[in-house]
Amino acid sequence: MKMRTVLITIYQAVEAKNILRTDIIRSLLAEPDVRAVCLTKFKERADYYRQEIPHERIIYDYCDQEPGGALERYFSALKFHLIRTATTDLRRRMNFEESGNYFSYLIGRALNFLLARGSIRRLARFLDYHLVSDSGFGDILRRYQPDVVFFAHLFDDAEIALLRQAKKRGIPTVGFINSWDKLTARSAVRLLPDRLVVYNDIVKQEAVEHADMPPEKIVVSGIPQYDQYFTPGPVSRQEFCAKAGLDPKRAIVLLAPMGRAFSNSDWEMIDMLHEIISPSQGLPLSQLLVRFQPNDFIDEVEISRRPWLRYSLPGIRFGTRRGGDWDMRFEELTHLNDTLFHSSLLVSYASSMSVDAAIFGKPVINIDFELKPGESMSKSPTFYYQTDHYKKALLTGGIRLVKSRDELIQWLRRYLQDPSLDREGRERLVKEQCGLVDGKAGERIARAIFGVLQVLQ
Repeated sequence: MKMRTVLITIYQAVEAKNILRTDIIRSLLAEPDVRAVCLTKFKERADYYRQEIPHERIIYDYCDQEPGGALERYFSALKFHLIRTATTDLRRRMNFEESGNYFSYLIGRALNFLLARGSIRRLARFLDYHLVSDSGFGDILRRYQPDVVFFAHLFDDAEIALLRQAKKRGIPTVGFINSWDKLTARSAVRLLPDRLVVYNDIVKQEAVEHADMPPEKIVVSGIPQYDQYFTPGPVSRQEFCAKAGLDPKRAIVLLAPMGRAFSNSDWEMIDMLHEIISPSQGLPLSQLLVRFQPNDFIDEVEISRRPWLRYSLPGIRFGTRRGGDWDMRFEELTHLNDTLFHSSLLVSYASSMSVDAAIFGKPVINIDFELKPGESMSKSPTFYYQTDHYKKALLTGGIRLVKSRDELIQWLRRYLQDPSLDREGRERLVKEQCGLVDGKAGERIARAIFGVLQVLQ
């Protein structure tokens, strides 16, 4: 039996989370004549996944080469000028605030005004494809002779280099936009795959508008990492609370901080919520549970100052800086499922956790006031409500923005007393952002990969 080979890039932790820990990989390997070659950037990461997620038909390899050369650097820089959205405008203002370089800011705005149009993007892609040389990335393709290549981070220059080589060799390619904000927040997509998979119709329209992808080549799949939310089996409340050090008789207020990369006020928010939900404030009996981000670090000194704090710190961090070098194991993903199931409501700033909570029907409160006024935009957690993707989420009515401490107390009380409030808005939020919510997104993505292989061979 001739084996079919699917080459998959796992250059980011979120790619591993969305592919190796979902039904995408399971559905691919359900076909007995399929093998997966998972390519990472580092040997240590390939070794880690080989131990963590072993399978007789998964090969883990690495390629630490980064594309180089003057033309590569030119097109890599050019991609940031080729789209214009509310989010990219905000990021340009944020960069100006941090650098103070007014001349650079004006030049960036002028270039963006001139270049952010479909005709320029198409010309840039033509030149990028034909002029940039990165033959070293062809070694991987010659070694494994893949039948199809699956790219989950089309904004990474190394993945684009591999995509370019695959296209030049006539190998079918499938891209995956694996986040709700990338098409409006990152840059233009330098080169387009044969097919593109997106979460929902909103991202599909953004792919047409900002990436110039023909709509007939776009597959709407749903969100694969959310498939687990539609399977039964959360642990009992008694077991969950016992492990978390919580009282099963009290409501659980779940807080998802921004992380120190984006906010200087997480600890103040934790302290404020702790005070608000204390019995003296007259709210229904409740308790605070804090879930920190898996791709960030926390201050152990601050933790030690709060012996009362109950928290979850998911993820394995491989480096010393926040970013893409992390992983979440299966048991941690299951714990997230249990946490959302047993929590009464979510409090956060702008976060995809708002969608996670809404899937479970939990009320969502987003903080829209500053605990440390005067912070820079990069450290202002309310700044992100102005981004394209989050404004669309807010329009559903499924997220309650509160603009003061008193309003926060008011809505905590109302939601704890009646969690059905704003249910219709949360249902709209889930429908719009999750697309298809039947637990089969991973299967659909696998079918899209097989589909492009059959059509283009």
